[in-house]
Amino acid sequence: MKDRHTLLKKLALWTGLGLCIAFIAWVAWGFVQFDDDIDHPREGGFSGWQCDAGRDCGS
Repeated sequence: MKDRHTLLKKLALWTGLGLCIAFIAWVAWGFVQFDDDIDHPREGGFSGWQCDAGRDCGS
């Protein structure tokens, strides 16, 4: 019974660690994409809020 409890505890901890790593990677990828969208607003990354006043980002 103790071995089963230990195994389940380790499995839960490793699963939690994997989820944390996946979440951190997802957030980091979002920051990379956001940075690229800020650097290249005319490539369709935003809807125009950070473009020059009176100009369309698509042009």
